[in-house]
Amino acid sequence: MVIHKLKMKKIFVIAVIVTSSLTAYAQKAHIIQSTPFENVLRSMKTDSVSLFMNAFSSKIIGGEKDEKVWLSRLNQGKEKFKNRFGAFQPSDFSYSYEKKESKLIIYFKGMEQHRMSVIKEGKAWKLNEK
Repeated sequence: MVIHKLKMKKIFVIAVIVTSSLTAYAQKAHIIQSTPFENVLRSMKTDSVSLFMNAFSSKIIGGEKDEKVWLSRLNQGKEKFKNRFGAFQPSDFSYSYEKKESKLIIYFKGMEQHRMSVIKEGKAWKLNEK
């Protein structure tokens, strides 16, 4: 009985290590699908309205080209990120991609935070949700 419990414990520990290793391996500092999210992060650091707006798909932009509207959205995003992540650096984020549902999986300091829909428009990846 004791030997059986020890074997089960070893199997459990090995399973946790393998799962953790696979999760860490899947996260990368940059993947092509993360480009629009990284552009959002850069736009927040540089106050670039055009970089922010161009990170989103035409569906999300919906014809709204007014710079004042996008400046307001950028400022709202900056406030949300500040509240959620504090004084973040773009390097605090890593990514993986779920192809079946076309979701960018965003990690902050190794912990999954959000899954965002992304779409390829022409040659560029874009965020397909707000």
